[in-house]
Amino acid sequence: MSERPVVFSASSVNAYLDCHLRWYFSYVLGEPGVGSEPQRVGIKIHDYAERSLKNLGTVFVCEDPEIMGLAGVWNRDILPTYRWPLLIEEPFQITVNDIGFSGIIDSLDQQDIGIVDQVDWDSEGREAMDPYPVYANILRDLKSTGKRPPAGKYRFNMVGYFLGVTEGLGFPVHAIQLDYIVRTQKPYYWPEVVPIPEEEDIQEFAATLERAANGVARGDYEPTGLGTYVCGYCSHQSICGPYARLQEVTNG
Repeated sequence: MSERPVVFSASSVNAYLDCHLRWYFSYVLGEPGVGSEPQRVGIKIHDYAERSLKNLGTVFVCEDPEIMGLAGVWNRDILPTYRWPLLIEEPFQITVNDIGFSGIIDSLDQQDIGIVDQVDWDSEGREAMDPYPVYANILRDLKSTGKRPPAGKYRFNMVGYFLGVTEGLGFPVHAIQLDYIVRTQKPYYWPEVVPIPEEEDIQEFAATLERAANGVARGDYEPTGLGTYVCGYCSHQSICGPYARLQEVTNG
């Protein structure tokens, strides 16, 4: 039986759910694997977006041909929708049912959503208030993807980030949004508004986290993703014995 890691993340939980053996290669053996082209592009556009958010008002010219089209979508369609980023690439760590969970928040953007008219608080024993501005904190996450994703694909991740911001960092969250840059021949922006988690969503998140943590604690590293779509993008194909044997059988 192996000891439970101190902290999990959305990426590590998803890796374990994809394939227990894949998790073992990454988080026990520490094998970096072979990064894919989508992963490389995703890291580059994230770095570019982080730099521009931290320097609002400065115009950056992307000189990397690999992400030039994606950077153009970011500059034209996404960056102008930001108003006042409170958090940019901010790490957090929380505990859920005695299980450590950590992550990095892409951004928390505060937006002015207008002026509220005078409110009469006499019914609660307070004086009337003059019109005042109302602000909303929007939890945002940037993704690059080869095709338009189905709604709810990153629900687990976003519930975890919501808890990380509200419980770990102490900021209220009024809205959640995924900003997708779809990498077609002509890249485009596709936003998805994610509902604020309810108690049922948080319980489901905790149960999923616990399922992965318990599997790791008992040393369950079976190749559960073998023969599925997971093998197609797994970065550990070259060192995976079960995958090699599957290929031998498949190819005769």
